[in-house]
Amino acid sequence: MISFSGRITRRIVLSMLLLMSFISSLIYLFAQKEITDLTSVHYQDILETTNDKVEGMLDKVEVSAVNNLAEIQESLGTPEEVLNALEKELLLNPHIVGYGVGFNPDYYPEKGHWFEPYVARRDNGQIERLQIGSDQHDYLNAKWFRETLETGKGQWSDPYYDEAGAKTILCTFSAPVVDNEGNTVGVFGADIPLQWLYEELSRLNEQVNRKSYFRKRFDNERIYSFILGRDGVYIAHPEMERPLTGSYFDFAGTEMSEEYRQIGEEMLAGKKSSKTTYMDGIRSVVYYSPLSRAGWSMAIVVPTSALYRPGKVIATIILLLMGIGLLVTSLISGLSTRRATRPLKYLATSAEEIAKGNFNTPLPEIKQNDEIRLLRDSFEDMQHSLSSYVDKLTTATAQRASLENELDIARKIQMAMLPKTYPPYPERNDIDIYGMLTPAKAVGGDMYDFVLRDDKLFFCVGDVSGKGLPSALWMAMIVAVFRTQVANEIRPEKIVTTLNDALSARNELMMFATFFLGVLDLTTGELTYCNAGHEAPLLLGGDQPEFLDIESNIPLGVMAEWNYKVQQKTLAPGTTLFLYTDGLTEAEGKDHAQFGRDNVVAVLNTPLTSAEMLIGTVTDAVQDFVGDAEQSDDLTLFAISYRK
Repeated sequence: MISFSGRITRRIVLSMLLLMSFISSLIYLFAQKEITDLTSVHYQDILETTNDKVEGMLDKVEVSAVNNLAEIQESLGTPEEVLNALEKELLLNPHIVGYGVGFNPDYYPEKGHWFEPYVARRDNGQIERLQIGSDQHDYLNAKWFRETLETGKGQWSDPYYDEAGAKTILCTFSAPVVDNEGNTVGVFGADIPLQWLYEELSRLNEQVNRKSYFRKRFDNERIYSFILGRDGVYIAHPEMERPLTGSYFDFAGTEMSEEYRQIGEEMLAGKKSSKTTYMDGIRSVVYYSPLSRAGWSMAIVVPTSALYRPGKVIATIILLLMGIGLLVTSLISGLSTRRATRPLKYLATSAEEIAKGNFNTPLPEIKQNDEIRLLRDSFEDMQHSLSSYVDKLTTATAQRASLENELDIARKIQMAMLPKTYPPYPERNDIDIYGMLTPAKAVGGDMYDFVLRDDKLFFCVGDVSGKGLPSALWMAMIVAVFRTQVANEIRPEKIVTTLNDALSARNELMMFATFFLGVLDLTTGELTYCNAGHEAPLLLGGDQPEFLDIESNIPLGVMAEWNYKVQQKTLAPGTTLFLYTDGLTEAEGKDHAQFGRDNVVAVLNTPLTSAEMLIGTVTDAVQDFVGDAEQSDDLTLFAISYRK
């Protein structure tokens, strides 16, 4: 058996555990999100920093090319002067692998139709002078040559392998060559090797990442950058074969998701954004931004595990620290609780003796002036009052038994006021009647009644507000006035008005009753009826059950001298009128769902051969729906079958 102090300690720990679990979950989610966002911003900063430096590299090439172009344009006198100028500028720019000029056809007649002087830096550092223009190397129809002449502006080319000149993979910045008279005579090109661009990109990434968060935690995760050209071709990528073997979209494989495609399209459109997709089989976040100077776009690929892990690590550390705090708090609270509750053990021993009837058992002395002292004093007061209480309880038990007996008699009197003989008119075959009332308590406020006079059936059903004896008295009054009125009056509205005036007089308890009264002429089938706030009866016998059209009016007892409206309908032979109180539609199951009108209609939409069978079918359906749940309201069911 777990001690009282143990239970208190367990509850304290459990409460703290639940609270701390909730708080820890919030902290975990918040910390993970905030740190993930911080990490994301960090990689965006890396992209921007690298972007700026690559732009600077390209700017350096362009500036040097433009500066060199002026030197070249001043040396157009002879082919030899052009080659000398190209070699001079190549020596001054070690990041360039080659310089060349593609001249317009026959610019130097002695050099033939194609003349493209080129100086190349070889791996051993030597400078080689070449003339690479020919019908096999027709630069006149090359894209870089034609577009530069057409636009008249400098531009960068896509990567290509230069067999004639540099003999390596490179990109070219080309610009038009203009003579002293302002005529465009050719195109100047400055070649940079992609290997140099890739190495510079890797070096910049390494430098920036050296300052980044958690820089040594992702050695097994591949974070890299790449650059795309205007047509989606790779300008730079860690896999050096990609710039010559296809575009970004060619390397998608089975990973061509919508996000992968959008990344490529937005990079080509010069947009700046980030998206999550699979890159080389790894789910990654891709941050990308345009290199506007060259018309390229740069991206940095960060695996999601690298992005999310810092947040998870810090959040986990926070959870561990909170767990340690919970453990320490549990130990302290356990020791404190056992010490504080020790007097209760002695008090429990005395209480056991009192429970056996030994009311004079001495109680332990409690020195602390706290709740346990108050409990001890309460036990002492209880000892003095138990004897008197036992005597009073004996008297109250006898009184309760007498009250229950009286309630049973009242129930029998109430049920005796209702019709109980069925069939009530066995000599008639033009009508079949059956009714049933089940009160929620010993006595209730529901009622139904009927009287046959001069081939007219007067019938009613009502529901008094509330339950118990007050409702039962109102029910008895309604039955008495109804029977008195139908002996001399045939107009339903007159009978209902008389009932309303009688109940409204001296209604200090502000009670009311819903009520429906009908008069059925058994010779013609004409039904005259008046409603006072009651549920609409159902008509059976057609294709499906339908509710009788009724005026709501106000319930009985609410306002005297109310003008109740009368309505009429002719019933066809074979029609059954089903009346009920709201104890049917509002019957509740254990889940507090109500039986409702739809279930009533569904039950009645089956072949029913008699009024008694109808009532029995509805009763069974309600009992199955309610199950073991306690009856919450009086239930009255009443059926009249008109046969003629």
